[in-house]
Amino acid sequence: MTGEEYVVTRLAKFFHSFPHVDLTFSTNNGSFNLENVSYTQSLGFWVAVPILWCLLNLVFFTLYACCRCCSQRNDKDGRILGLRVLIGIFIIISIIGIGFGFYGNVDSNQGVKDFTEAAEDIDGTILNIQSELDQQASSVNTSLKQGLASLQHEIKVNNIPENTLSQIQPAINELLLNSKQIQERVKKIHKDSSNVDIKKSISTIKNFEEYRFWFTMVLLIIEIIVSVSLFIPLVKRMKRLLLFFSGLMVINVLICWILTGIFLGFSIATGDFCVDPHNVTERMLRSDSHLDPDVVDYYLKCLPTDENPYGELLTEAQTILTHSRDTLKNIMNLVEPYLDTSRFQKIEWWLKSCLKNADDNIIQTITYTSCTPIRNDYMRALRGLCKSGLAGMAFLLLSMVGTALCFTILVLMSCRASKFMTKSSHEHDLDLDLDDGTSIPFIARSPPDPHYLPNKKHVVFSQQSNTDPMAVPGRSTPPPTYADCADAGNNAGPLLVTHRQHSVPSAPLEENLNNTALYQGCQSSPVLLSNETTGPPSPYNPFYNPNSDITQNEPS
Repeated sequence: MTGEEYVVTRLAKFFHSFPHVDLTFSTNNGSFNLENVSYTQSLGFWVAVPILWCLLNLVFFTLYACCRCCSQRNDKDGRILGLRVLIGIFIIISIIGIGFGFYGNVDSNQGVKDFTEAAEDIDGTILNIQSELDQQASSVNTSLKQGLASLQHEIKVNNIPENTLSQIQPAINELLLNSKQIQERVKKIHKDSSNVDIKKSISTIKNFEEYRFWFTMVLLIIEIIVSVSLFIPLVKRMKRLLLFFSGLMVINVLICWILTGIFLGFSIATGDFCVDPHNVTERMLRSDSHLDPDVVDYYLKCLPTDENPYGELLTEAQTILTHSRDTLKNIMNLVEPYLDTSRFQKIEWWLKSCLKNADDNIIQTITYTSCTPIRNDYMRALRGLCKSGLAGMAFLLLSMVGTALCFTILVLMSCRASKFMTKSSHEHDLDLDLDDGTSIPFIARSPPDPHYLPNKKHVVFSQQSNTDPMAVPGRSTPPPTYADCADAGNNAGPLLVTHRQHSVPSAPLEENLNNTALYQGCQSSPVLLSNETTGPPSPYNPFYNPNSDITQNEPS
């Protein structure tokens, strides 16, 4: 009669072991009861713990960002290969954690599906019981009464002796009484089965799980896209894009902790239910369906020593039907000599069919009311929810916690790495330190002039005369070009830069030239400052003027 016994899983015991503390900081026994205010508050307490941690993370990120922005430290572009490799490792770890989240989401969804499908099968069994009882009522009440009415009509229109009628009428009345007794026997079964209505609960669980599954799936996809996209600024050393994805990761950290709180609440509630599902189900059925404790206990436990609480009523109904068939047989034997053969056969077939159908319905009802089919579906529902569903929820919980921690570390390391990166992949800023501690940035020069002569080994810079009509007041001479620096580095000897002083007010030329000499690529060639001016001017200069005093000269 009974199948496998239910065994409480370790995971259910683990989640049930969480302290159940309500808002007044008083504990309860942790028995699953959503109608109990103290119990629901204890679930809300554990939902709020990760969310509170999420708010603390937000405050921490805000303070950290303010400290980094207000810092006066000017980090140079250095070698950060180790930091970039470490960021890549944590990205891979976060992707693996998100993968566990995908597995847990699918596993929990499958467990809930198994639970709802088993519940639907239980509901189908209850509907079959109701259907069989309805058909039995139709056979006994409607069809049998119609057949007996036709038989009484034939008796009236035919000449049947009084002594025979005195025997037939009590037998017909006995059949009608038997039909009422049968209905009284199955009335309680029909009432109990009608009170058990789990369709609404099944529909609510299915709809909620569908929305939860797809919502979690979308969030996991967004998280994995953000994680993979972080490789782009990490490889190309793009500062702004790295900071942008770091901001997205802060949002993902908050989402992960919020989901952690929600999944933790679900896991604790499921663990409380799975620790003692029989008592919880029995209490819910008693309150909603008003079933007898013996009936609920019979279907949930289905022990070999237990008897079907409806078996006695159905057995009595079968006994009454058997007696009704014998009574019908006597009636037909009495009226057969006085009725037309064809008419007699039709009435006899109709009445026997009614009793046979009623008997078949009662036999099917005995089969459906047995505890075996409902018990098997009940155990399948528990396996789906308390094993697959709870295990998948645990995977989701671990995935959210691990991903949140990895994202937190990635945000911190990304902010640190951004200090050593350029603003974008095509910008190369250069900070030149002056004597007073300040710096002057020089960005990349424009493309070389087509008239540039690469064979020139020495470059002479000079400010334009104040008598030159093309002169621009206050403009300093730009730094040497990349080609000049490269050409100067390939040839031995110093780079001689000569100039003449002018009366046009501008920045100190010698200081500017000294800063220019520090430009990358020119550090290998010493720069000699001289006031002599000989030779033709160099044409490569975005501010070049053929009337200016820029000349070249060999070093002395």
